[in-house]
Amino acid sequence: MKIRLAGMLASMVLSCGLMNASAQDANGILNRVIEAYDNSKGIEASYSMTYDKTTDYGSIDMEGEKFRILSEDLKCWFDGKTQWAYSTMTDEVNVTEPTVDELQMSNPYIALKAFKDNSQNSVVITQDGSYLLSLIPVEEGDIKLIQLFIDKNKYQITKAVFSMVDNSMYTITVNNYVTGKKFSSKIFKYDSKYVPKGTQIVDLR
Repeated sequence: MKIRLAGMLASMVLSCGLMNASAQDANGILNRVIEAYDNSKGIEASYSMTYDKTTDYGSIDMEGEKFRILSEDLKCWFDGKTQWAYSTMTDEVNVTEPTVDELQMSNPYIALKAFKDNSQNSVVITQDGSYLLSLIPVEEGDIKLIQLFIDKNKYQITKAVFSMVDNSMYTITVNNYVTGKKFSSKIFKYDSKYVPKGTQIVDLR
């Protein structure tokens, strides 16, 4: 099951005005963002995700490629190999061993690492002083464009824009970003207390 988190309407963003940042090295900034994430250890944040005029609010805990997402409509755990995903739309827990492609929209940092050397990258500076990184994947897939808004001082992703080949967009805005958290490995594994009692578990591995 693909858990898609990302994106902001690009036309709205670009209309806000951008300054040319041709002197900036997009790949260098990408590397700084990845380095900052790797050095952050455990990360705790809240987010809002918008898709098709629907907005979902929740929390996300991340450590390396591991993550846990908790919201009213979605509960998702990934321990580095196995993913457990509960959605109110299906009312069941799907267990999978997702590919990198399937994980990219759950954790924007996974997408960033995956596309770093396999995309055409550019950067501009927005009017508020943030970096706006644009990544166009070289290989054809579900994603045609990724736009990442980066805090210029902390090199943290504050917003991510995933534009899909079917012209849909996914928006995630990250708030309350806290680094240096120490998580038990157990929080990245399925915990039945977060889903309704008796929820069916479907193993798709």
